[in-house]
Amino acid sequence: MSTSLDARAIVDGIAQSRKATFQERRTILSFDEYLAEVLVHPTRHLRNAARYLMDVVDHFGVDEVPQATGAVRRWRLFDQAFDEGRGRVAGQERVQAALVRIVENFVRSGRIDRLVLLHGPNGSAKTSIIQAVTRAAEVYSQSDDGALYRFNWIFPTGSVQKGSLGFGGARSTHVGSYAHLDAAAIESRLPCELKDHPLFLLARDDREAIIGGLVSEGRLSPDWTVPEVLRLGELSLKNRRIFDALLATYQGDIKEVLRHIQVERFYLSRRYRQGVVAVEPQLSVDAYSRQITADRSIASLPVALHHVSLYETAGAINDANRGVLEFNDLLKRPLDAWKYLLVATEQAQASLDHVSVFLDVVMLASSNELHLDAFKGHPDWPSFKGRMELVTAPYLLRVKDELTIYESQVPRSLTGQHIAPHALEVAATFAVLTRLEAPDPEHYPPQVRDVITSLTPVEKLRIYDSGEVPERLSQKEKKELRAVIQRLYEEHTTGDQYEGRYGASAREIRAVILNASQDRRFDHLSPIAVIDELRQLVKARSSYEWLRREGERNYHDVDALLKELESIFTRILEEEVRGAMGLVRAGSHVELFDRYLKNVSAWTKGEKLADAATGKLNPADEDLMGGVEQVLMSSHETAEDFRRGLIAQIGAYKLEHPDDAVDYALLFGGWMKKLHEDFHAKHKKGAERIETALVRLLDHDVVGVDPKDLEQARRMHENLLARGYTDSSARTVIAWLLRHRR
Repeated sequence: MSTSLDARAIVDGIAQSRKATFQERRTILSFDEYLAEVLVHPTRHLRNAARYLMDVVDHFGVDEVPQATGAVRRWRLFDQAFDEGRGRVAGQERVQAALVRIVENFVRSGRIDRLVLLHGPNGSAKTSIIQAVTRAAEVYSQSDDGALYRFNWIFPTGSVQKGSLGFGGARSTHVGSYAHLDAAAIESRLPCELKDHPLFLLARDDREAIIGGLVSEGRLSPDWTVPEVLRLGELSLKNRRIFDALLATYQGDIKEVLRHIQVERFYLSRRYRQGVVAVEPQLSVDAYSRQITADRSIASLPVALHHVSLYETAGAINDANRGVLEFNDLLKRPLDAWKYLLVATEQAQASLDHVSVFLDVVMLASSNELHLDAFKGHPDWPSFKGRMELVTAPYLLRVKDELTIYESQVPRSLTGQHIAPHALEVAATFAVLTRLEAPDPEHYPPQVRDVITSLTPVEKLRIYDSGEVPERLSQKEKKELRAVIQRLYEEHTTGDQYEGRYGASAREIRAVILNASQDRRFDHLSPIAVIDELRQLVKARSSYEWLRREGERNYHDVDALLKELESIFTRILEEEVRGAMGLVRAGSHVELFDRYLKNVSAWTKGEKLADAATGKLNPADEDLMGGVEQVLMSSHETAEDFRRGLIAQIGAYKLEHPDDAVDYALLFGGWMKKLHEDFHAKHKKGAERIETALVRLLDHDVVGVDPKDLEQARRMHENLLARGYTDSSARTVIAWLLRHRR
């Protein structure tokens, strides 16, 4: 059987490509070649683990994300675009900012002297945040800018002579470095398991001289903070003993010692525990040492090293050096299992049985609030507190962010099953509602306290999600509320009882969604099934702390929140069905509001408007303005106050955006929506006829249905399919709406 593929050609092609990549990446270097790299790219090589992590952050860049409190920074590495979004962290921009700020502080100080502890409720993405950082670091280490190097000791075959010192007291016959010798010419190769920085092979004063020269020649900015570990660091014990033994053998000729150095590029890898290591809450130690001098595997070492006691180190700390060490659920471990971190974080070293290990590693840890609260009562807490940076990771407080979690996870779990529109949105909305805290009016100016007291959980949710303030408020109240949105958001961000500490976790809601997908009433994931499953969830009050919290103005009252959720879902469906019906031309309410604004402007200025048909100048249309104001005004406002407040709002916008056209949708989107709803409320009976006709159409029972209603039902059906519904899911929600209204 012939084939167009040739195995030998494939292997040859792969081999050629890999060899080219190996050489392009400068994988193996002599010490001289490495030092030349340092002189050309000093900032790439004069960095510690913190500076490296900061370069990872900068490498992927940052975006500005609009939020109700203004634009916030979101670092792109948390989007995980390099892995097609797998592992993406939804929201949590404040946690990102806090983490980046701490790393920046490490860089500025030149040393890593704190353990960073992310704490929050179970399922608040603490581990996901850390893993996003380490995964980004893995990807960055594959780039030219992300190059990392360690070194090995190379002893060629010609240097080992039985019965001699190992070098015959003379110079080696090998020309140049031994770094590029073929495997057959190498008698033994000793790697550095701690990944010591190659510059540690030079004395401190020599390193300082090189750095000073780089600054004086303009290759390195005087503002560049050279990390303490590169200025003061030394070789690990094993490397120091080998170095000193060889230096004595070569009678102080360091060039001969450096010929034995093979500088090797390495890549960060969680899978292979290379510069990225996760420690689970098991009861074992994180590092150990063992003597290797008597190991037969190194019996071929030169005789000059046989009398030297060599110890190698191993374990999580060892493997993570020059990178990131992650402690999952750190506080679940007995204190004695990680008490060594008191010294390891502050002095960057860990004492083992035979050696002290000096570290260059960023330590990131996670803990839930239950264990952190318990630890705060421990006598050793004050000691650890001074050596930790605490970062609060609450549950998400924006539906948009919460929804992205389910949109990325649920479809993979429900392969082939249709997910009806709004099924995931309903779940995300309930999750966020359970997490909100009642605002304390005493924290706000007197003039806005009544409004703050009256804010419902749903209204607070909308403020967080889009900055939308309640339409029920007067113009003055809306302005006062907008002025304190930042304070509203920050009120519960500090202290132990922060907003987002309690509530339904994404894990719990995901389980609700998966259970709803098994509802035999539907052949799809229905939002109705999700709501029913949520009703079952809130009955398990003994299982979840957030279900046992005392309600306050409907906050934490899960029964009231479920009713609110049902109302939200009803309004969403009503709006969607209206749009699908096409009873009114799209944008007509926008045009109505635009005409209203023109008349109000003319009324305010005492001007007349030209009639579009006749061109005749007429006063502002009081009937038009009165009809609109009847829908929009609150009961305690006058038409004059309402109109002047509206014009003032436009004027304020123009002052802040002098070069931009007025964005009426942004300023008055809620009012336009209210006009839209008012129109449909007046056509409610006609809408119900069309909905009933659609249900009968999908049931193949159209006998006696008015032909006009049937034609509109067919149009509505096509529009719903275009919006992501199937026949089954469309029938389900329409039938639910009809029943719910009765």
